[in-house]
Amino acid sequence: MSIWPKPENEKIPEGHYQFRLNREPEFKKFPYETRLGEKKEGTKILLFAIGLGEKGQFSARDEIVTWDPRYADLCSALHVEHGRDIQMAGGVFEADIVHEADRKDPTKSWPRFSNITASGDMPLPAEGEGDDIPF
Repeated sequence: MSIWPKPENEKIPEGHYQFRLNREPEFKKFPYETRLGEKKEGTKILLFAIGLGEKGQFSARDEIVTWDPRYADLCSALHVEHGRDIQMAGGVFEADIVHEADRKDPTKSWPRFSNITASGDMPLPAEGEGDDIPF
């Protein structure tokens, strides 16, 4: 008889959650080309958070380019002061998790934050807790 390990491809269920940034977001520059062939440089933010919902707590990660409306929603929800050097680890917000199909491989999908708003009164796990997906 063998003990089978848990699947490593379990997805965060779609739904509404509260999130706490469990580390500082990272800003990454990347090159891209416009439809007219112009070469430009964009910026994306990498978010690392702990989510809490009816099914427990889990780790979540997302990348958002700065021209995406979700970035403006995130800044508003976290009360970001633009142009200042600020610490955001520990910041809280609410969002829906939706699964977005991969543009290059339709057999894959990725959890994404959607409908980002300021957080309500839902309690969050303590720092360092909740790094495993419970389902």
